[in-house]
Amino acid sequence: MGNSHQREFWEGTFGDSYIDRNDSLDTINTNYKNETRVTVEEIFNEFFEKIDRKSRILELGCNIGVNLGILKKMGFCDLHGLEINKKAVEIARSKNPDITFIHSSIEEYDNNEQFDLVYTAGVLIHINPKALNQIIQKIISLTNKYVFGFENYADKLVTINYRDNPNTCWKQNFSNLYLQTGKINIIKERKIFYKDSNLIDIAYLLKKSST
Repeated sequence: MGNSHQREFWEGTFGDSYIDRNDSLDTINTNYKNETRVTVEEIFNEFFEKIDRKSRILELGCNIGVNLGILKKMGFCDLHGLEINKKAVEIARSKNPDITFIHSSIEEYDNNEQFDLVYTAGVLIHINPKALNQIIQKIISLTNKYVFGFENYADKLVTINYRDNPNTCWKQNFSNLYLQTGKINIIKERKIFYKDSNLIDIAYLLKKSST
């Protein structure tokens, strides 16, 4: 099984409803802080603070561009976002006309492009584990230097019914999957613990090996 079911899930009405639940940075920051005592914006500031502001950056699965908006506030200007949901791309382009948004799946995107940093935030968890290694290899091929990730974490692969939808969400140790390729080294990693549950997120900054 590939990732076709998951792509259809996010291209369609469920992907549209996600936009409504995550329609602004204020909403995302408030909700996340209520759950973890830290905002999404604080996580991005922590991990991107030492990245050259002239870096060419690509977010895979950018939705309406909220995370890229954080980077724009930080002074990054060469920003690109890839998104499978057409409605999200249209909104992203209207909100941030100075950011380049591409309507495509990760699998179909031309990997001849090169960026200084490629990242995902809450995206790898929605890729079928059987297709995940291929996606990780593609992410590594797209970057000249860095990979950043911000995903749900588990020590081992765990299947989740995402909002009562089966076969749509899995959490695991994503940074370790990168390290297992032998092409990536770890720079920084942080686990974020939820206040009222046993849920854990992980943020990681990785650097591509020179050999």
